[in-house]
Amino acid sequence: MYHGIVELIDMDMEKKRFLKSLGFRREVETVAKCVCPLCEEGVDEDEFRSEAFVKEFKSSGLCQGCQDTVFGYKVAW
Repeated sequence: MYHGIVELIDMDMEKKRFLKSLGFRREVETVAKCVCPLCEEGVDEDEFRSEAFVKEFKSSGLCQGCQDTVFGYKVAW
């Protein structure tokens, strides 16, 4: 499940420090564990439907279901 996805979420230290300074410490730590910061479910690299969703994951840490909900593709829960 988690093989390969660690490389996707391996944010550089500067980005991690910046996000933590904005109050997103828990979210940064959650994403580092391959867990979506919104629904708190494990993230599997095979769940993403396209490279665009993988890019969003790299940016936000959101799983496919939460991306669908946030961006209006479908109701994920």
